[in-house]
Amino acid sequence: MIRSGLLLVLVAVPVWGQAHVEDGTVEGLTATAQRSLQLSDTRAAERYVQAYSDALDFRLEDALDGFNEVGRLDPASPASAYGLETVTLWRAFLTEEDEVFDRFYELNDSLQTAADRQGAELLGATAKLHRALAFGRQERYTRAGNSFREACGRFREISDTGALYGRGVCEVAGGSVPRSYRWLARLLGFRGSVAGGLASLEVASLEDGLLRDDALIAFAIADATLNERRAGSVDRLVALSESRPSSPLLAYLAGYHLLLDRRASEAEVALRRGAESVRAPDVEAVPFLDAHLGLALYRQHKFEEALPLLERYARTFHGRALLAQTTLRAGLSHEMLGDRRRAEGFYRRVRASRDYDTDLSAAREAERRLEAPMTSAERALLLGEAAFDGGSDLEAVRLLQPVVTDSELPAVVRAEAAYRTGRAYQSLERWADAQRHFQLAIDRPGDPLAKWGPWSIYHSGEIEEATGDLDAARQLYERVLEDETEFDYHKALEQRARTALERIGR
Repeated sequence: MIRSGLLLVLVAVPVWGQAHVEDGTVEGLTATAQRSLQLSDTRAAERYVQAYSDALDFRLEDALDGFNEVGRLDPASPASAYGLETVTLWRAFLTEEDEVFDRFYELNDSLQTAADRQGAELLGATAKLHRALAFGRQERYTRAGNSFREACGRFREISDTGALYGRGVCEVAGGSVPRSYRWLARLLGFRGSVAGGLASLEVASLEDGLLRDDALIAFAIADATLNERRAGSVDRLVALSESRPSSPLLAYLAGYHLLLDRRASEAEVALRRGAESVRAPDVEAVPFLDAHLGLALYRQHKFEEALPLLERYARTFHGRALLAQTTLRAGLSHEMLGDRRRAEGFYRRVRASRDYDTDLSAAREAERRLEAPMTSAERALLLGEAAFDGGSDLEAVRLLQPVVTDSELPAVVRAEAAYRTGRAYQSLERWADAQRHFQLAIDRPGDPLAKWGPWSIYHSGEIEEATGDLDAARQLYERVLEDETEFDYHKALEQRARTALERIGR
């Protein structure tokens, strides 16, 4: 129900304020955050700040020791329980190990008890949200939905501005539930608005509250995945990462969002910084760094540099997140470097172990790649795709045009080239050229399960929206929603089309 990337980032940043000193507060913890945590002992508050500093730097054992000490110094405060629970949730998300999730649920129960006992409403609601996210990560969707409903109900009852974060998350999630899960959403009473949720998250990210930085992260990922980055959230997230260069977690999140923003070279810088920081003593691994640094290099056509990172992730990560896509890219990199035998070995390992667009599409492509070696046209397509995804629009057009114009090629190959050329021209705001190429993909998609036709309709709607013809945009977005074929990335397209209709007020 909730996108996996959104699930990760919603728990990825701790309560960490700008340096701030007031009567009764300590540097590094805002007054509002200290009140929400009910920290009355100055030594406990100082130790809390240090523990979260360790957590940000991914010295998780040091962080856990620190939060335990907070509990000894200020036993009446739920701050210790909150810190222990949150750090364990990070571990569970990054490792996907059942025993870590089990430990999280124990600590989550403890946090809920402590928050309810002390009347810490915001922490109690956040605990419910964390539980929903953990269930969602484990694909236990009915339990996730029930916990999410409880969390949203609690956030709605809190008047404190800190609750804007939770309300915003609930609004975004409720407004972006894909068609296949709407029955469950209706059963659980979920309603929402992506636009309304984004507005709440943006305000929350600017407030001096407990969950300010959490709100910034949630705002950034929702803006990127559902709103085409129209709210300009990425640079704020990058600035947050640069303010804490020792944090591999923040470096990963910055790099991830820069990749979503098609800024591959900048993403490489951020992700290399994160990779370097995990080499320090006592810093735990952030495995997703390998997958995304490999992707950043891949998008810059640095296949030889990307391969060791992609292979290491495919070989050593024991969970399922990013595994299908990363394994596929390892195979594609081998084939681009001329090693078909090794490429086939990786293609055979690609499995859609989750009902996610990304996994299903990767498995389908791997199966197709096993049928025959890459042709020169397919190589050009891959280079053009990587160039566009890395932010090199003119290079993408140069690489893709010979494929678009070659009438001897299969229709599906030309449709993909036309779609990707249209996207590059759209980015360059050459609207007529973009629409012409999108129409080629719409008219002759070549494969009813390929994304090129349906996604071209959507992006044509974006161009109509950008040039002021909202009625034409509405018709195209509605046309997208009328198509119930389970083509590649159909769930993501449905979410975006619904968000677009809401955005233009139609």
